[in-house]
Amino acid sequence: MSNPHGLSKNLHSITEEAKIFARSITDTIREPILILNKDFQIVSASESFYVRFRIESDVAEGTLVFELDDDQWDISELKKLLQKVIKEQKSFKDHQITANFRNLGCRSFLVNVNLLNTRSHDAPLVIISFKEVIIPFPELQQKEYLKKLQNILENAPAMICIVKGPQHIFEVANEHYYQLIGKQDIIGKPVREVLPEVENQGFFEILDNVYTSGKPFIGNEVQINLEVGDNKYKNSFLDFVYQPMLDDNGEVDGIFVHVIDVTEKVEVRKKVEENEFRLKNLIDTVPAIIWITTKDGYSTYLNENWYKYTGQNAREAENFGWLEAVHPEDRDEAGNQFLDASKRRKSYSYTYRLRTASGEYRWVRDRGQPKFNAAGEFEGMVGTVLEVHEEKIKEQQIQEKEHRIRNIVEEATVATAVYTGKDLKIEIANEAMIRLWGKDKAVVGKNLPQALPELENQPFFEILQEVYSTGKIYWGQEDKVDLMIDDRIQTGYFNFTYKPLRDEKGEIYGILNMALDVTENVKSKLLLKESESYFRQIADLMPDKVTNTDEEGNFLYFNQNWLQYSGLNSEELNSRFWTDLIHPEDRELFAKKWQESLNTGRNFEFEARFRNKFDKYRWHLSRAEAVREETGNIKMWIGTNTEIHKIKEEEKRKEDFLKMVSHELKTPVTSIKGYVQLLLSMVKSGQKKDFSSLPLAPSLERIDHQIIRLTRLISEMLDLSRLEENKLELQKEVFSINDLVTETVQDINYTNTQHKIEIIHDYKCSIFADKDRIGQVLINFITNAIKYSPESQEILIKIQKARNNKVSVSVKDHGIGIDRKNHKNIFKRFYRIGGKSEETYSGFGIGLYLANEIIQRHKGHIAVKSKKGKGSDFSFILSVASEK
Repeated sequence: MSNPHGLSKNLHSITEEAKIFARSITDTIREPILILNKDFQIVSASESFYVRFRIESDVAEGTLVFELDDDQWDISELKKLLQKVIKEQKSFKDHQITANFRNLGCRSFLVNVNLLNTRSHDAPLVIISFKEVIIPFPELQQKEYLKKLQNILENAPAMICIVKGPQHIFEVANEHYYQLIGKQDIIGKPVREVLPEVENQGFFEILDNVYTSGKPFIGNEVQINLEVGDNKYKNSFLDFVYQPMLDDNGEVDGIFVHVIDVTEKVEVRKKVEENEFRLKNLIDTVPAIIWITTKDGYSTYLNENWYKYTGQNAREAENFGWLEAVHPEDRDEAGNQFLDASKRRKSYSYTYRLRTASGEYRWVRDRGQPKFNAAGEFEGMVGTVLEVHEEKIKEQQIQEKEHRIRNIVEEATVATAVYTGKDLKIEIANEAMIRLWGKDKAVVGKNLPQALPELENQPFFEILQEVYSTGKIYWGQEDKVDLMIDDRIQTGYFNFTYKPLRDEKGEIYGILNMALDVTENVKSKLLLKESESYFRQIADLMPDKVTNTDEEGNFLYFNQNWLQYSGLNSEELNSRFWTDLIHPEDRELFAKKWQESLNTGRNFEFEARFRNKFDKYRWHLSRAEAVREETGNIKMWIGTNTEIHKIKEEEKRKEDFLKMVSHELKTPVTSIKGYVQLLLSMVKSGQKKDFSSLPLAPSLERIDHQIIRLTRLISEMLDLSRLEENKLELQKEVFSINDLVTETVQDINYTNTQHKIEIIHDYKCSIFADKDRIGQVLINFITNAIKYSPESQEILIKIQKARNNKVSVSVKDHGIGIDRKNHKNIFKRFYRIGGKSEETYSGFGIGLYLANEIIQRHKGHIAVKSKKGKGSDFSFILSVASEK
């Protein structure tokens, strides 16, 4: 049969019977099935094959399998396996093949390959089944497989059963099979027992032959007489396949039975043949293009409207000549689509451009149906051609628009989806949006409430309906959304928009949804806010004054201590700029150092005086350290201000003390050196050898006086050191306090004859104490009375009884006195009482400090009564050991 239009030769290369057989299998089985001829061209494939491997069905059949999907199936392992099957004429089971597919990625499949012989003894067909290897647990795989198999059997439109063993015992049967034979209790029983009425109808013999030979059998429109009740029988026509089933050793252990009841089809075909003559008579009167073809696809009839529309004559249009009027770009596809439908005896519909008699191409829709005769035999196709040019142009415009939108959505990196209608059908959703939802592509095509039921009690459905009704865009900023992801509700935060979509009439037909996951940002903000609150709580509890600035040094935070110290609130500190609190003498250098730290990123440290709410300046140590991001850039500065006023005062006293020590030590040393130099110069001057004339006695007395003074200064220094190191030891003994006072006064009178020291013994007793240290306290009291009474020579010492079995020793003078506010200060280290000038009175300022420490270590205490210009009364009180 000629093929003048270059249609694929393989479309006619196998018998119709083999094609029907192949399609009867692929149309029934829901698993991925591929049937090839001996040249490895695709004869038929199951719908699940096209879906699983994402292949267009209209371009697959008739194609060499290795050229399928732009050579994606050119798999060397598969090619070798198929060549081996043809060469060795044997089947292969569970042969694992792994390959990379453009639309699927890397996949691994178990491939079963079997040879199928048709009844017409043509070359065998090759049937390939695919099972993806995805579940690593064999038991689970088996259960899933059985579940799928049962589902296939129950939902298959055909009658299916499986019989096992040479006795053909029923093992599996679906509901359709039960309905066919009119019996239910068949599982576990032999076929001959279940269907005895079929004994002489040839079916048992066919089953036996298939079981023993291992070759399948195909029956077409075979008549069967089945018992449907008591002595009631029904004739039916069946298309069926007996396919042998092999065990692991390749031996036949059962038969797969696939039956289709074609009784109705046979009866209809007879009626069709009866009405065909009448139909032909009506065709010419119908105001449409009508065509009829043979079973091989050749055109046998075109009504008059075709010739008027296209300008062709009958000779030009016969056989496949009608394709010459089809646009060159549509011609091959129109012919292939038509021949494919004719061969499959399926309805046909295709839209293409058809040339008019004027030479213009216009869009038409060609539709056809299979035509059967009275005997149910396929005789060809009959159909109509209608012009749909205007509709097609409009459809193309809509498709182009939708295509642009779809491309934008699919290629967008932002999660994007389109919902149509008030039911919010998910028309488009890109990968990013599907991942955001935690779903898979199965949600596309569903209504949004059905796809995401977890949003039910959240505000989004209501917002979408409002956008659809009002046409107002909704902007969501960091909105909280609860989504079911990985079988649990997970909370996220999103920025998103709901934008209404309008058609050419301006009417809303859908909503565009774009979303951005900002969960991490929101959580970071919440964590930062929590951390900031935690930081401020800690900062407020710290004794230091804490500040926080941005990277440029602008102040953001002052802790509670700053507010209490300054008497200002945070806003006032910021508005007045807190450096106004810095002492004017420190302000310029402080600002310079702070700017250097901001410029270099180095830590800041500076001592400055800050004004408090009482308008007093107090010394502080200011420190600041940069907080850096992971990139090393400065994020902020944390600063502290520690009050060091007392330390600075202590340092000032130490500084003054060192000056004073230098002066106090220098005075006696200079005096000693002067007397020694005077005596030496007089000896060396060549004067008389008679030394009696030299002023030795007064000079040596003065030198001795200065040495005593120097010794006392050094002793006080040593005592101070011992106290600080806690090494001042007491050598306690019982002695008379009265005798100690008398002896001490006598010793002082040897070196001081200007003052009159009177002792009053109102009470006589002994104490348990360190005699030398108590004597040291007495000397300090008496020498202070002498030192600070330059214009009064009377000093009174009293020994009196005190309460609680204690004795009081007081030293009273009529000197300069002490202001009441200094009563506590005089017992501090290095504190000195001054007159008009601090230099007026010599001393280290540690005598009273040592005296107080000594008395306290004896568990006593010192009392002072004094007014400025009225003299002073110093006393110490100790416990009595015994009375006299």
